[in-house]
Amino acid sequence: MISKAFHASRRKLLMDLMVEGSMAFLFSGYEKQDRGDQTFPFTPESNFYYMTGFSEPKAILMMAKVHGRTEETLFIDHPDQESIRWLGVFYTKESVQEDTGIKSVEYLESFEDSLPMFWRPGIISHLYIDIANYEGRFGNLNPAQRFANKVREYDQTIVMHNVCNDIGQMRHIKEPEEICLHRKAAEITAAGVDSILKHLHPEMRECESEAYFDFVLKTNNTIAAYPTIAASGINACSMHYTKNDRLMHDGDMILYDLGAQWNYYAADVSRTFPVNGSFTDHQAQIYEIVLDALKIMTSKTRPGLTMQEVQKFGMDAAAEELEKAGIISSPSEVGSCYFNGCHYVGLNVHDVGDYFTKMKPGMVITLEPMIYFDDQELGIRIEDTILITDDGCEVLTGMIPKEIQEIEKAMKH
Repeated sequence: MISKAFHASRRKLLMDLMVEGSMAFLFSGYEKQDRGDQTFPFTPESNFYYMTGFSEPKAILMMAKVHGRTEETLFIDHPDQESIRWLGVFYTKESVQEDTGIKSVEYLESFEDSLPMFWRPGIISHLYIDIANYEGRFGNLNPAQRFANKVREYDQTIVMHNVCNDIGQMRHIKEPEEICLHRKAAEITAAGVDSILKHLHPEMRECESEAYFDFVLKTNNTIAAYPTIAASGINACSMHYTKNDRLMHDGDMILYDLGAQWNYYAADVSRTFPVNGSFTDHQAQIYEIVLDALKIMTSKTRPGLTMQEVQKFGMDAAAEELEKAGIISSPSEVGSCYFNGCHYVGLNVHDVGDYFTKMKPGMVITLEPMIYFDDQELGIRIEDTILITDDGCEVLTGMIPKEIQEIEKAMKH
């Protein structure tokens, strides 16, 4: 777990952004309804968790900067007897105070009574609220959006600030505690991939091989950071295929895109393996082009470069090798089969942040070159989770086999 001091330091950064006469609100979110009386497993909004360390639904963090004083209060749901009996919800104001280090914890019943903008107009002139840019696109407003609308209807003179991007900038650079969680997620992911390699064989379904990864997650008391992609044959040519139900055959390749999370911090890895444990000459040829592109990007990754610049190194290397192999006739054709990705990793597997800024020490990103040939039903992607260091980078998922000899050796069973 991340320390209470870490979350307190994040709240201070947010408080420092706020002007006099202002309040800030972050919402943990609500459980989402599944079929019948079931709900999906709850994950708190990432910025809310980053600020509080609290992971229960319906909670609200309120921060105020008024008359030279700063205050923060965490409002939590009030578990009733039904919640205790059916769901095992046992937290109280006192236990949450202890767990989070936030001194003022109240139940939600008193939330609106605590808002001076509703009973003493003029005290609050600025409101800071966290609304991600992807929210509300389909007409369903989240708690933060509904609250912002309510305040705007009551007092249109209050200036609204969306702090989503501000907090995203904070999350750019990982503190040592966060990096430790990324390392743990990478270690569990590596164990899961090792389990796949020991059991993978022809005439099993993609989901059967995925189950060996899931078993390792369960035994480590964690879950996947995102839905696993286990894509064999033509399925590997779709970037986000997730049905994972195809029966695999001798001679197929299977592409995995997977990762564990640890205390909400993610690992993100792609590997492509021969289902029968041995690469054909052609599979090995294409695989090595992708692997070499990844190696070149990794060797070039360092502070001061942008993600786009690093990706260009990989694309240029792949174009040269594909032309040598006679697969393309000129480097300008590389985009017909080669693609690459690069994104931040953190509390979200595709984490927040400015994708055009220069990289700095403490950032965690992925590098992921890929080649797809639909007509050959062949898709190869190799991806690692990377920590930017003072003078280069560290491959956090480097223990997961990606050399051909390593893979074939690991698959001998």
